[in-house]
Amino acid sequence: MPANSLLEVRNLKTYFDVRGGVLKAVDDVSFTIETGETLGLVGESGCGKTVTANSIMRLVPIPPGRIAGGEILFEGVDVLKLTASEMRKVRGNKISMIFQEPMTSLNPVFTVGDQVAEVISLHKKLSQREIRDRVIEAFRLVRIPAPESRINEYPHQMSGGMRQRVIIAMALACNPKLMIADEPSTALDVTIQAQILDLMNNLKEETGASILFITHDLGVIAEMAQRVAVMYAGKIMEAADADTLFGDPQHPYTIGLMTSIPILGIGKKEKRLSTIPGMVPSLFKLPPGCLFHERCSVPYTECGQLEPPMIDLGHGHIVRCHKYA
Repeated sequence: MPANSLLEVRNLKTYFDVRGGVLKAVDDVSFTIETGETLGLVGESGCGKTVTANSIMRLVPIPPGRIAGGEILFEGVDVLKLTASEMRKVRGNKISMIFQEPMTSLNPVFTVGDQVAEVISLHKKLSQREIRDRVIEAFRLVRIPAPESRINEYPHQMSGGMRQRVIIAMALACNPKLMIADEPSTALDVTIQAQILDLMNNLKEETGASILFITHDLGVIAEMAQRVAVMYAGKIMEAADADTLFGDPQHPYTIGLMTSIPILGIGKKEKRLSTIPGMVPSLFKLPPGCLFHERCSVPYTECGQLEPPMIDLGHGHIVRCHKYA
């Protein structure tokens, strides 16, 4: 494990045994997150991003899910080998998660202050007064105005943006070293989304926490991440630092994603938005060879026969493509 790595995922395989067969939601995924770094995990819906996050948190339902292979090293310890009680001490304390939908993530019958206090009381031996002060400080940290009074509100009394700030406060309450943000701004309107992203960038600077930021929005990734990993049908297809990935993408899928981003131009003739032909393959019936070859604009003969290896292009830029093999 590299010296500065906080999290290292090695060859992770998370499968689901369902009636139609074995669904390989995450298949041989590897990446690292350095201390104080934000890694963006990007890809289409259903590609395995959330299952990867749930695997790290040990929240995959067993059955039907199972970790079929690999390691998840957090501070050098494989969390997959921890007992359930040992993992509870890590989850919400050292590793926390910000979920996508704030309304369903909060219990409607408890005040938001009580819900954040519960997280603190599970992991810290503090008095009720100290816990209350810590909740207020967490609310203040995520820029919730008048935190002393708002801790007594119920979720339905708050706007979507404020509820998401409560979720972030809950994630920050125990000063975690790693935060996993699973599309934390998707359910919000554009203005509030921008506020939440600015808030997370500021919190990262203030707390020094590392972030695994999961999204399908490349624009959000460009704002948030230092490094980016592109996922497709359960596999990492390309990974590099953000400047390299956006400036010089190498995998045909990454290039397809980049060219499908709408760009506003003054005085330019409008043209149709570029699209990637075809559909994502069914995880029940994955094609042989490269998973993307049926949609690729520049396929090689071996693409439909042999699975491409992960090739290191240097400077941390890796790509899974026969073009470079």
